[in-house]
Amino acid sequence: MSNQAKALYAPLLDPMIDISRDDGRVVAYSRLYDDIYFSSEGGYDETMAVFMKPTGLPERFEHARLTTIAELGFGTGLNFCVALSLFRKYAPADARLHYITTEHAPLTADQIKDVLSAYPQLDIATADLITALPPRWPGRHRVFLDQGRVTLDLIYQDSKAMLASSDFVADIWFLDGFTPARNPDMWQGDIYNHMARCSAKDAICASFTAAGDVRRGLEAAGFDITRHDGFGRKRHRITGILSSRIAVRPQPALPASVKIIGAGIAGASLAYALARRHINVEVLDAASDMAEGASGNIAALQTPRLTVDPTDHGWLSMNAFGFARRSALAMGAGLDEGCITLAKDEKEAARQQKLLRQGWPDALFSHMDAAAMSDRLGVHLSAEGLFYPYAGAVDPRLWISRMLENIPCRYNVNITSMTNTASGIMLTGDYGHENRGHDNRGHEHHHYEDHADIVVIAAGAGLSALWGRRLEPILPITANSGQVSHIPSDEAPDITIPISFGGYMARAKDGSVALGASYQRIQNDHVMMPTDQISAHANAHAENVARLPDILQNRLPHAPDHWQNHWGGRQSVRATTPDRQPMAGALGKGLYILGGLGSRGMVTAPILAEALAADICGEASPLDTAMRRAVDPFRFSRRAGL
Repeated sequence: MSNQAKALYAPLLDPMIDISRDDGRVVAYSRLYDDIYFSSEGGYDETMAVFMKPTGLPERFEHARLTTIAELGFGTGLNFCVALSLFRKYAPADARLHYITTEHAPLTADQIKDVLSAYPQLDIATADLITALPPRWPGRHRVFLDQGRVTLDLIYQDSKAMLASSDFVADIWFLDGFTPARNPDMWQGDIYNHMARCSAKDAICASFTAAGDVRRGLEAAGFDITRHDGFGRKRHRITGILSSRIAVRPQPALPASVKIIGAGIAGASLAYALARRHINVEVLDAASDMAEGASGNIAALQTPRLTVDPTDHGWLSMNAFGFARRSALAMGAGLDEGCITLAKDEKEAARQQKLLRQGWPDALFSHMDAAAMSDRLGVHLSAEGLFYPYAGAVDPRLWISRMLENIPCRYNVNITSMTNTASGIMLTGDYGHENRGHDNRGHEHHHYEDHADIVVIAAGAGLSALWGRRLEPILPITANSGQVSHIPSDEAPDITIPISFGGYMARAKDGSVALGASYQRIQNDHVMMPTDQISAHANAHAENVARLPDILQNRLPHAPDHWQNHWGGRQSVRATTPDRQPMAGALGKGLYILGGLGSRGMVTAPILAEALAADICGEASPLDTAMRRAVDPFRFSRRAGL
């Protein structure tokens, strides 16, 4: 295991916090670091005196379109709540705040609430923070407040590991870890160099400590440091500004328009992420409505696909899972809470045991014996498994419709070519309307032509049709047909939560149960005839049933003719890559891709869409370097030496 992987997967620490009241003032003390979280003479006053006023936050909020604050040491969340309150007071309605913070020993929601209850002026901000807090497991957790105006990246990770794997541009830095003598790992040279690398022009830093090593480290990295009188019992504090000698990355101009090809989970997630940033976006799709492809099932699972060894794609899956689940629940598209992954055979049982030995917190998953699993599922099972309390099923069509609710969409648009021009990317193709004119299918077709500064291809398996075979070595997308069986509610096993077993079973909103999903590679240029579809439909039902544990199979009618005549189903085509990982990133000037999601789109699409939106707008990405490697569109051509 590499040192980077060890740092990413390092377990969280117990802060061992003691909270007390002293003469009406709260005292928060960490036995882990043998230090207090903030001055016993007044945490709110200290935050204003050390961080908010010296960095000019109130004034900056009045005129800045976007303010990005990076903090080392989230602690009790006090600095964030004060910054949030100031932002709400001073910032205009179209301004945005991005707050990036790291914490290796996160407090519980109750502990944060207990500490911050001493500051009634922060009651609203505290309550909103508590509501937004993600589960406590390692990784990067992006949450939104104030209808998306405020982005909080709460990174449960060591500060050094976070900065080493990050690539953002901060306007302001809060250095608020425990005192250097008690927490020396944080206050070291690499930290300061990474700060300079991740800083905007004229970036400002502030800290409660004026220790000589800290000042010298910041100065060596390129910050001009000034020492000031400290707060309370502290003799000195410091502020700094990034020297004009340090080269900073130029920020890209915001695009005037973005067109997204594809109205499934990928395109909808991206459109929603761009609209939150006030970008003019339009979605195009060749189908007659949204979610007509692989994203349109009646129920889908949201669970992470963890790996027994630290890998880039395992890390991506865990981080993507939390983000996707929060998005679906916020949209009201979640169908239930919790999911069971069955140890269906010896191989899966061994894999689960390896995961359990890694020491993940119960907030992510825990072991369930057969008795507990049977009780939780509502159906007797003889096998063990893992229980994921934050996982669950989602209604894909509802989720997508909520994201596209206020987004301009054009359907029946078939894009056939894209060309770079002086005014952006020109898209050409055709569009048609049913029951209007006549070709051999009863459609009238018209020429389509438009342009945009940015075009994103999020068309699933339609990517291959758009590009043709000339880019197969670079973007090797394979189309795979899959079917989800729809079991009527009066025939389905009475499961209380979804279950995964190689396939999956989840209850839809109408009471029917989705059972999936079959898998069949589509050969190039193969056209499925009606007789083929009937045969595939029947075979898919049989394949889906065969994956079920025996105890669940025995609760279903054992008659293929019955399945064919009485069960529903939905066939769709999934786009996959050779390594089963998605693609997300820039292909060229103004052209991006978000695809190859396979059967994991409900987990990976939202965070990858958020990452593309951030890249397009020059903002901090929710992905670190490991996750970016996993989804790099050019990874296959690099491996092939092209």
